[in-house]
Amino acid sequence: MSLIQLLRILIARRLILFGAMALCLVVAIAVGLILPARYPATARIMMDNFKPDPVTGQMINANSMRTFVRTQLELIKDYRIIGEAVDELGMASNPQLLATWQSETGGVGDFRRWISDRISQGVEVNMVENSNILAITYEAPNPEIARRTVNALRNAYIENSLRLRTDSAGRTAEWYREQANRALKSLEAAEAEKTKFEQDNGIVMTSAGEAETVKLSSLQAALTAARSTQSVQQFEAMRQSTTSGVVEQLKVQLATLNDTIEQASERLGTQHPTYVAMLARREQLERQLAREQAAARQAGAQQLGASRSGIAQLEAEYEQQRAKVFAMKDKLDKLNQLAGEVMMRRMQYEQAAKRTGELQLEANVSDSGLIVLGDATVSPKPSFPNWPIILGLGAGAGLALGLVMGMLVELMNRRVRGAEDLSLAARVPVFAVIADRRRPEWQQTLKRLLTRGKSGPAIGLQPAQ
Repeated sequence: MSLIQLLRILIARRLILFGAMALCLVVAIAVGLILPARYPATARIMMDNFKPDPVTGQMINANSMRTFVRTQLELIKDYRIIGEAVDELGMASNPQLLATWQSETGGVGDFRRWISDRISQGVEVNMVENSNILAITYEAPNPEIARRTVNALRNAYIENSLRLRTDSAGRTAEWYREQANRALKSLEAAEAEKTKFEQDNGIVMTSAGEAETVKLSSLQAALTAARSTQSVQQFEAMRQSTTSGVVEQLKVQLATLNDTIEQASERLGTQHPTYVAMLARREQLERQLAREQAAARQAGAQQLGASRSGIAQLEAEYEQQRAKVFAMKDKLDKLNQLAGEVMMRRMQYEQAAKRTGELQLEANVSDSGLIVLGDATVSPKPSFPNWPIILGLGAGAGLALGLVMGMLVELMNRRVRGAEDLSLAARVPVFAVIADRRRPEWQQTLKRLLTRGKSGPAIGLQPAQ
C-alpha cells in the first residue's frame, strides 16, 4: 500500500479517526477529573555510613557499597519500616481506612499490612545523583498527609537502621561470649593437665622453658664460648712461659753488666777486685734469671692446664646434662604438646574475648550514620493530574485507535479510491487517468508530488474547451 492510498483511506475514514481521538480525550479528561489529585512530599537523608567504622575501623568497599545502597532502598519499602510508620501515624485506628478495608477485602486479612501495602505503592526511594543523599518520596491526596507520612517513614527507617545494626552486633556478641566461655574452660582444663603432668614427673618450668633444657642450653653456650677463647688462652700461656716483667728486667741488667765487664777487663784488667766483683754479680744475675724463667714457664703451664681442665669439665657437665635431657625426651615431648595445647586454647580465648568486646561496643553505638536534612518538603503543585501529559497520551491513544479502526473498516469494506486501487483490484496496469477539473488544485498538486518518480505512464487527459 502506497502513501497516497493510505492518505485516501484516512481522509475517507476521518470521522472514525477523529471520533476515536475525541473519545479517548474525553476518557482521559474524565479519569483526570474523577481520580483524586496526588501531592508528592520528599524527605532527604545523608548517608554517612561510608566512612571507617569508629569501633572496628572497617570501611565499605566499592562492591559492597552498591549492594548496601540497594539494600537500603528496598529496606525503606519493607513492611517492617512502613508498619512502624503506620503505628506512628495512628492509621490503624482511622475509621475511614477501616471502612475502606472492609469494603475492599470483606474484613479478610491483616488491616495493618493492608495499609502498609497501600503506602508502599506510593513510596519511591532514590539516591540523588553523584551524592550520598537518599530521597524518600510519597504521594497522597492531601499535602499534609503526604508530609507526615514521609516524615514517619524517614524516622522509622533511621530507628530500624540503628536497631538492625545494634541488634545484629548484640546477637553476634552473645555468640562470641559463649565461645569465649567455652574457650576459657578448655584453657583452664589444659593448664590443669599441664600442671599435673609437671608435678607427677618433677619437671620445673621457667619463663624461658623447662629447667633441665634451659641448663643444657646454658652449658652448651658456655662450652662454645670456652672453645672459642681456647686459642687465645694458649697463646697467652705461651707468652707468659717465655717472658715476664721480671725476666725482661733481669735480661736488661745482665746485658748492661756484660758491657760493663767487657769495658772493665780492658781498663782494669782481669785481676782487679772490681772486675772480679762484677763477675760474681753476673753469676748471681744469671742464676736469678734462670729461676725467674723457670717460674714463668711453670705459671704458663699452670694457666694452660687450667684452661684445658675448665673446658674438659664443661664438656663433661654438658655430656651429663645432655644424657639427662635425652632420658627425659618422652616426657618433654609430652610436656611440649601440653604447652602447645595451652597456648592454642589461650589464643582462642583471647581472640573470642577481643571480638566480644568489639561487638559489645558496636551494640552500644547510638549513631546510625544517617543525617536528617531538614523537614520534608511538599510540592505545591500536584503530580496528578498532569494535564499536558494526560491530553497528550489521550490524543496519541485516540490517534492510534482511530488508525486501527479505520484500517479495519476499510479492509472489511474495500473501495476503489484511485488508480492505484483500480490496478490492484483489476490486476491490470492503468494506461491513463482522466483528470477532473472539479478537484481542488491542492489535491492535484499533492497527487503529482506523491506519484513523482513512479514507473509507468500516467497520462492526464483534459476535456476539450
